[in-house]
Amino acid sequence: MEMELAYRIKRAVKELLGRPQLPRKGAARPTHFEEQIYRAAVEERDVCFDVGANVGDVAIFLARIVTPRGCVVAFEPVFHVYSLLCQRIQADPYSKATIISLPVGLSDTVGPRIISTPNGITGLASLAPTAVWQVVHHATTSTQTCNFTTIDAIWADERYPKPHFIKIDVEGAELLVLRGGFEAFKRGFRPLMLIELFAPWQHAFGYGPWDVLGFLGDRGYRFFFVCPEGLVGHVPSPSDPFPAQYERGYNIIAYLPDEHARRVERLNQLTVSAANRVLPMPPPPVANKIVPDH
Repeated sequence: MEMELAYRIKRAVKELLGRPQLPRKGAARPTHFEEQIYRAAVEERDVCFDVGANVGDVAIFLARIVTPRGCVVAFEPVFHVYSLLCQRIQADPYSKATIISLPVGLSDTVGPRIISTPNGITGLASLAPTAVWQVVHHATTSTQTCNFTTIDAIWADERYPKPHFIKIDVEGAELLVLRGGFEAFKRGFRPLMLIELFAPWQHAFGYGPWDVLGFLGDRGYRFFFVCPEGLVGHVPSPSDPFPAQYERGYNIIAYLPDEHARRVERLNQLTVSAANRVLPMPPPPVANKIVPDH
């Protein structure tokens, strides 16, 4: 504690005096289950995409894992949140990869779209229809127009590196992001992915978990479901899209058995059978159950 305080004082004095400071070195130590997954799934030198970056917690953590030899591309369409993301990146003192921050989101079309935010909670901003999203959250919802592009457009643009890993957390619009990569999947887009799969949010878009799982399954992907007890392997079907434990989860890992074998070997250390190694994870806002159509 005393050494940490001395370090902070030293950095503060250098900052006040305008003296240059070297980035602080230190391993990216997980504090919860999701960060454990990143630590197992991501390697040094990787290129990572953070889709729905918000204020940058995940982007910064990934950048520390991949080290300055890797790269992170962070997509955040809500501009005032994007500004906070940039501030967080600049203020972070640790040695890490370059983070390319882009004030756009990913979806199934290129161009402006309406984002709805309930009660000003930016972490719940969504492309869901405003009236529906307002009912889902029982909240007053504000809207703004934001810019979007697609995985296909990014994949075809030679200025951007090709990702090894993608995190997709876009409050129910995850299928739109994947559909926006339809052509890229045909041409070699094969990253390991952590995807939010939360049925109550997806229902606001008129689809359910199987639509995402079936889309990826048709392209050879297999799945771990992130549950409080650990990762659970499950072969989904239209009638049985996820395991019972996943009612208390909200993320999945989509992987290709051959291409991601080394990473899957590390992820296997986080399965239910290794539950003593799993850190806590926050609970979902409501049970992750498929919402029946009326």
